[in-house]
Amino acid sequence: MALSNLQLRLASAAVGLPLLFVLILLGGWPFAIVAGIIAVLAAAEFTHGFLLPSEPLSAVWGLAPGFVAAGVMVAGAYASPAFIGIGVLLAIGLGAAGISRTNILGARKPLRVYAAALLYIGLLLSTLVLLRTEPDGRDWVFLAFLATFAVDTGAYAVGKAIGRHKMAPSISPGKTWEGAVGGYIGGVAALFALHALFGLEGDTGVVLALAAVVPVAAILGDLLESWLKRRMGIKDASGFVPGHGGFMDRLDSILFVVPVVYVTVAFVIH
Repeated sequence: MALSNLQLRLASAAVGLPLLFVLILLGGWPFAIVAGIIAVLAAAEFTHGFLLPSEPLSAVWGLAPGFVAAGVMVAGAYASPAFIGIGVLLAIGLGAAGISRTNILGARKPLRVYAAALLYIGLLLSTLVLLRTEPDGRDWVFLAFLATFAVDTGAYAVGKAIGRHKMAPSISPGKTWEGAVGGYIGGVAALFALHALFGLEGDTGVVLALAAVVPVAAILGDLLESWLKRRMGIKDASGFVPGHGGFMDRLDSILFVVPVVYVTVAFVIH
């Protein structure tokens, strides 16, 4: 008997959340390698959506050299931040070739898509690996994920209960301003609670700044991913995560939250 969407979501969560918990606890190469694999799959979804949306997802693997670099960038960040710098330089080069007037490197649109995947998936997700290597990095990663979950949950619950005013109907018709406020309040409360629970560094001003920015980053990340899928003309990025769509669908908010937390921890607190 086929499982319902809710049953698939619960089954995926039952497998995925404990695995995520263990990987965050382990850190090191296991965490970095899995993050790199996820980056490859998300970049494959990104490339497929923009270049081959009408083709089966398997068709995108013929373009693998163009997006696997995002995974190398993410996993390699554990060995050296130089991997991130090389990835950014590659993205700049591909982007420049993609907007040039010559086809010397082939069709220009794929080059632009590869460049965007490197920056959107590779660069942003690399900060997750870097954050885990910081002092108390394990707890900061947990804080980033749990605060993001709180924003998503608050937005969904409040939007479902009293949401009336559409926030961006042309991008995501289901999102409301009431839901955004609920998500913001949930994120702020979670961030203060988690910071105290883990006993993390950072004075009141830093925590206030994080609490103010993290929920906004989560909401904007969600909106951007919805806009990208609109541009692609697809509902879900893939079926990689049963009941949840693809890895792009699951990473949407966290891709914006983690860089905010990492920059705060690495350059303000430490």
